[in-house]
Amino acid sequence: MAWDLEMGNHFRIPFILAFPLRRSIALPFSPARLYDGLVHETRWRMKEMFENIAKLPALHGFTQEDLLQFFRIAKQQSFQAGDMVIRAGDQADCFYIVANGWLEIRSEQEMPIAQVNTGNLIGEMPLLYSQLIRQASVVALEPSLLFRFDYADYEKLAVQSKELAKKFKSNLSKIVSGRIWSTMSNDTAPLKKIQEVEVKSGPSAREVMKKASIFEGLKEEHLERLEAIATPLSAEAGEVIVHEGDPADGFFLIIEGFAEVRIKGQALARLGSSQVFGEMALVYKQAHRTADVAAVEAVRLLYFSFDDYHRLANGISEIGKRLRNTLGRVAASRSWSMPPVDERKR
Repeated sequence: MAWDLEMGNHFRIPFILAFPLRRSIALPFSPARLYDGLVHETRWRMKEMFENIAKLPALHGFTQEDLLQFFRIAKQQSFQAGDMVIRAGDQADCFYIVANGWLEIRSEQEMPIAQVNTGNLIGEMPLLYSQLIRQASVVALEPSLLFRFDYADYEKLAVQSKELAKKFKSNLSKIVSGRIWSTMSNDTAPLKKIQEVEVKSGPSAREVMKKASIFEGLKEEHLERLEAIATPLSAEAGEVIVHEGDPADGFFLIIEGFAEVRIKGQALARLGSSQVFGEMALVYKQAHRTADVAAVEAVRLLYFSFDDYHRLANGISEIGKRLRNTLGRVAASRSWSMPPVDERKR
């Protein structure tokens, strides 16, 4: 892609030269020439950085004009190691693209969830879902430069350039959906032929609920109350349990068997006993399903309608509090994953 060098004019050159000159000192160079050289170097680096950013999946299909419009609303923000970029619980009012540096995403309990660097987006989920409150914190691990996009400015741009907004939202949907399902915990069954999947003999619903991360920390009587509002369901091999675009009205817990998550026919993850799906709608207030889930063999499930869940959670505050905390952590951890140990920033 050929870039207009004037792109650099949209951003303030981050160098300020100040020379305490004295008449008695003869400088072997021209400060003006040095300044011009630094400006040229800076603009070259900006050009190189934008060429790299233009390759990001989030900006797939953007023309040069799209990119110019998009980055005109951006603000450069610098953070030092230890600075809090986003704090869990704060109002969500912007998203970022990491220009350079390393940052760490942490749960509300300060547990590291992921590390991100150049090219990653953070804080973009509210553009897709009605998520008004931050679900995780983001801390700079080293001096980092980020492009900040205020939601209000982006919404104005989206009105002015509907095609740009359509491309960006489509790209985000693919990234987020794929990221959510490709970062399942390590005990997720890998994608393999159905006949190779180990099938365990029928466990009881209560046994499985005790193992489910979504119900972590709940007392026996709480599990009993939750089981009482659940509806037992079953699905045969090949049967679609939920369709992308269906109303999101509840979540499912797999008791036995395996189900596959698919988007546009592409398999993203395989879920087994004690794993849940459909619960993200509780966190992000999604009105519709974002993926298909189909049985790859005979599956037993428990279905928890959101209406029944909310009535129970409002009636027993401890259940509501624990599940909200767990859901926030699960949602954040499923949206990101830690890189391999040897690739992590120390």
